[in-house]
Amino acid sequence: MHAKDTPAPSSEGRAATGGPGLSWVHEAGEALLWTRFLRVPALAARPQRVMLSLFLVVLVGFLGGLRLPWRDAESPAFLDAVLGAGLEAFGQVWRGAAGLDVQAASEGYANLIAVVPTLALTEYPIELVVLGVPILLVFAVLAGAVCRSVACEYALEITLPWTQQLGFAVSRWRSMVGVLALPIGVLGVIALVLAVGGFVFFNVVPGLELVGGLVFGVGLMLGLGAVVLLVLLSLAWPMLLPAAACEGTDAIDAAGRALAYAIARPARLVMYLIVTGFVCVVAGGIAIAIANGAAAFTEGVAGAWVSFHGAAEITGSFPASAAVDAEGKVLEIGTLATASAWMVGFWGSVLRVVAASYVVSMVLTAGTLLYLFMRQVCDGQHYAELWTPGQIERSFEAAMRDSEGTPGQNDA
Repeated sequence: MHAKDTPAPSSEGRAATGGPGLSWVHEAGEALLWTRFLRVPALAARPQRVMLSLFLVVLVGFLGGLRLPWRDAESPAFLDAVLGAGLEAFGQVWRGAAGLDVQAASEGYANLIAVVPTLALTEYPIELVVLGVPILLVFAVLAGAVCRSVACEYALEITLPWTQQLGFAVSRWRSMVGVLALPIGVLGVIALVLAVGGFVFFNVVPGLELVGGLVFGVGLMLGLGAVVLLVLLSLAWPMLLPAAACEGTDAIDAAGRALAYAIARPARLVMYLIVTGFVCVVAGGIAIAIANGAAAFTEGVAGAWVSFHGAAEITGSFPASAAVDAEGKVLEIGTLATASAWMVGFWGSVLRVVAASYVVSMVLTAGTLLYLFMRQVCDGQHYAELWTPGQIERSFEAAMRDSEGTPGQNDA
């Protein structure tokens, strides 16, 4: 447990300071909320969150790496293709923003919200259903458990076992999955309507192209709505799961909250995203560098005093100076050396996967704090207020007891 940074104000105090007439103390407190994002790396490093994130990375990586029978061996797996395109577009946005290149950042942003979804829909439509659904379920439950764990520790100052947090996420899996699936479903329906309309009006019956051209404005409005939704999702996506994990609402209300905060205070949200992005990139880069450095240092020191055969047993290849024998023939690595190098590489991969799991935990932690702070900024609800199962029923029962125990109320 940790001490509260700021005590949660009473409902009367929030009512007095909320709304248009915010006191300067309240405004200063909201202005300094961004400094609390500096705690993200420490909160994300809790063992239970890294463990849940590790399960998430392993299971999602396994499902996303499955190759359906009709896919050739040269084509990338579903997750590799989609995630690779997304990371490439995100990197383009980051490089453009860092270099103050508006055009490059805009192109990367357009690729992120348009090209990547189009790639998934057109190149991997079957994988999107067959593999995407279980990936969505696993991600929603495990990531939701991490978000709930962060919210409980930061808002309520309690640290619960990871099994209990996972049980909470499983019990609310409909909201967890729905808050992620709902925007995807809306975009999918719009894309399906546009695709079917294009096929019917511009491909089937001659003469219908005139009708298609006449009603093309309707399709354009649907496309505009889809792009606006994608823009809002690009800002609000870190808050979707935390909204479902922090509130006792359904998926529609949770998604509506996250999108409403993006509409209400976009400048504040962008500022928070920049701060959290910088913190996560720096801390995540350090974690990955440590994992790679540890693997490289261990392999290098372990192979310092061995022969070139021993080096091949560690790295899986002969040094360049000893790759051929005296007769000029290329040396082949034996079966035992190959197995040994594979096991050495496996342990290095384990370390890198743990580092990646920490990065995932950090992103989910940042998203949870982002939701709590944006909720306070937009709704005036203090970040220390968190819904717990049975809270509404307990409040109702307490109100009934108070009303029944009020002197003179029953005689009125």
